This record gives sequence, C-alpha cells and structure tokens, in this order.
Amino acid sequence: MQAIEAMAYPLPEDILTRKLAGDLDGALKLIDIYLSEDRAPVLGPRLLLEKQVIARLPDDYPFARDEALRRAREGIPGFTEAEFDECELRGDIQYVYIAGQKRYFVRFLTSLYKLRPDIAARAGCAGQAADELLDGAIAELRREGELSYRLRLRASLDIDASAFAPDEYCVHLPVPARSAQQSDIAILATSEGLCDVQPEDSSARTVCLRRRLDRPETFFVEYEYLSTVRLFDMGAPAPAAPLYPDAPAPCAEDLSELPGHILFTPYLRALAADICAGESDPLRRARRIYDYVTTRVRYSFMREYFLLPPIAEYAALGLKGDCGVQSLLFITLCRIMGIPARWQSGLSSDLSEAGCHDWAQFYAEGWGWLFADCSYGGAALRDGSRERWDFYFGNLDPFRMVANSRFQAELNPPKRFGRIDPYDNQTGECESSARMLLSGELHSACRVINAQRIERVVPPGHMQ
Repeated sequence: MQAIEAMAYPLPEDILTRKLAGDLDGALKLIDIYLSEDRAPVLGPRLLLEKQVIARLPDDYPFARDEALRRAREGIPGFTEAEFDECELRGDIQYVYIAGQKRYFVRFLTSLYKLRPDIAARAGCAGQAADELLDGAIAELRREGELSYRLRLRASLDIDASAFAPDEYCVHLPVPARSAQQSDIAILATSEGLCDVQPEDSSARTVCLRRRLDRPETFFVEYEYLSTVRLFDMGAPAPAAPLYPDAPAPCAEDLSELPGHILFTPYLRALAADICAGESDPLRRARRIYDYVTTRVRYSFMREYFLLPPIAEYAALGLKGDCGVQSLLFITLCRIMGIPARWQSGLSSDLSEAGCHDWAQFYAEGWGWLFADCSYGGAALRDGSRERWDFYFGNLDPFRMVANSRFQAELNPPKRFGRIDPYDNQTGECESSARMLLSGELHSACRVINAQRIERVVPPGHMQ
C-alpha cells in the first residue's frame, strides 16, 4: 500500500471524468499512461492508490437497476418505481456508474431505511423509540457519577470457503488498548499461531496470528477489560481534577490536519466559522458543532472508507454518513476552531453481541478529555430522546471496546499486501502468502461472554 496520505491529492480531470462516467477500464489505462510517462511524479502514489480503489469499487456496487428495484419492492410494500427515482434523486439511494450503467450500493436498502424513517416503517423495520440498556445506564451514571463494567469478549475471523486455499495466513485481530475509560486489560486466549501482541498504548492495538492452514479454521482472540465512564454535566462547574486524569494530554496532532481525510479546506473553515459565530467559549463551540452534526448529517451506511473522497468534507457536502464519517467531521470542525479532538473506535455492544463503532473525543479545560458520539446522539434525537442526545455530548456509555485511538494508524507487524481498511481496524485483517483477502472473503464476529457491573472505583487522584 502506498502512503495513504496521498488520497488527499486530486485526480487529473481526464482520469476523474472516465471514472465518474463508469469507464473504469479507460480510467485504469489512463493511469498507466500517466505512470509510464512519468507525467506527474508527485502524483504517482495517488494514482497507484486509485488503481486499488477502482478495482474494489464494483464489489460495493453490485446491483443493476432492475435488481435494485426488485429488492426494494420485495422489502417495502407498495414501493413504486417513481418512489425509487425520487429516493435516488434525493441521494437516499446510492449508485455509481460502471460500464456506462448505474450500479447500486450493496447496502442501499438498509441505508434507505436509516435515511427515511417513513419508508422503514412501511418495511416493518422502524427503530425502537427507546433503548432500555442505554437509558438504564444513563440513569445510573447520573445517580452515581461513575459506572464500571468488566467485559469479556471473544472475537473471531473465518475465511470464506470460496476464497480459501491451503497456505500460510497472517491475521491481525483488534484487542483492547489502554485509553481514558479502559484499563485492567488481559488477553485470555487465542487460536494457534500467536506471533505478536502489541503494547497496550498502541494507536491501533492488535494480536497477530500466523499459521499454515490446510483446511479452513477459525482465528480467534478472547480478552477482558474494565470499562469506566464518569459523568459530564455541562451545567455544572468543572471539577477540581479532570474526569479521566490518566488520559494523555493534548498534543499538536490533536489540532492538526491528517491527510487525506482530516483537511482544513476553505469550505470546512467557512462552515466551522458559521457554526460557531458569536461564541468564543471552546466548550460551547464544541456543543454547537455536535448539534450541527447530529441535526444536519443523516445516518447512512457507507461504502468502504478506502473508496471515499476526503471524508470530513464529503460529510459536510453530502450531509450523510455513518458513525465514523460523522466523527471525522466533528473532529475536523473542532480542530479548525482550536479545540483538541481525537478519534476512538472499536466495538459497541448490547451485552450479547458487539459490532463496529466509531466516536470522538474532545478536550475541555478543567474537564479534560470528553466524548462525542454523534451517531448515537443523532439517533437519540430521531427517536425523540433529547436526554440521550444531550448525554452523548461529553459522555459515553460503558459498553464499548476501544482498540484504536488514531485514524490512519499503522498495524504492526506491517502487512505485506495492503489493508482492507487502511484507516481503521475493528473486525480484523487477513492475508495469505500471496495476497490480501478482501472483506467479502472474510467473516467476522464478536460476542460478549460476560458483562459484570463493578462497584464504583475511584482511581488515585480523582476528586469526587
């Protein structure tokens, strides 16, 4: 994989025109001409990355129009072709051109349900108005000021039979990293072939498993950790000590661009200034940014992040995105306004299963590092829960596993053939001795083995 920061570079107009028109073969041929003639040496890494993007794009957009319409009609009673066209025009149904034809996003239907609650209701899959687990945790945290759980999880990865061949395989599985809210971590068990466990302070912590397989077998890791969250109340005075005193202090990186997706573009600078106009207090500025993202950016599933243009501006222009896209927009706008902000990602659980999730941290004087979960906050607002919406500015539930504290962090030991997701690692990466395996060739799962509520723990130096 070439330096991923080159994704911030624009494509030459002739290559971009062919790509957007769906002439992927022509775009690839043009890229080869640029590279062979050394037309733009500095652009070389970007062009090599674009070849990978183009190669993977069809997998995320597999459906022709007739097939997409058929699936929509099967899922939504009475759904008409005119409605399909309207949803497409409004951007609620995603497509690209491939070979001159519209091809539709593999998750277009579930995304449509997220974007259009009225259509989700017709399909019989409208979300619940309340989340008992989260509401119960929020109520308890407000009473006690602190909430701790010891969680034990088992994460696994399997190679699809269609992609398997006897070979040596190398797998990186994410595991808990030390973070503001996460401590007392233990790796309890793994499948055979453990060759590396990254330090707890790694920006993208993994265990690496390497072994030869003559038949398909499961790679797995089992671990436990303590998750402790503390109450932030915007209406209360700042405490005498930060809520999370062991969290690393803000650094220059927390206020910087990160090519290619955290970019201080002219549009984002103008947007941040407009959102925060008339407000000088950093904490209240952060709240305004949170309010903007949660009220203006609609939740939608995304194609692979590797296939997206610079993500923060993409979210601000299109006003839709999943948890990570929303988090990157929040982080970027905060940094533009001089508010230190960081990435966190890993898993979120319902105490039985766990799934991928991303959120943000931001720094407030006196309080220290706080959290912002824009997708949970936006979902709460759509469900009519202003209390949960307020909660996810500054606070977090304890049902998370943090594996990553930096977007675009490298994996160690390094992979040889590139990554499925070069920005983040939540379900695992796998390669054989010959190639990288893609997401459609892998099956990942994570289940919660045990979740135990722990009596309040006050760490040394924390003021009650």
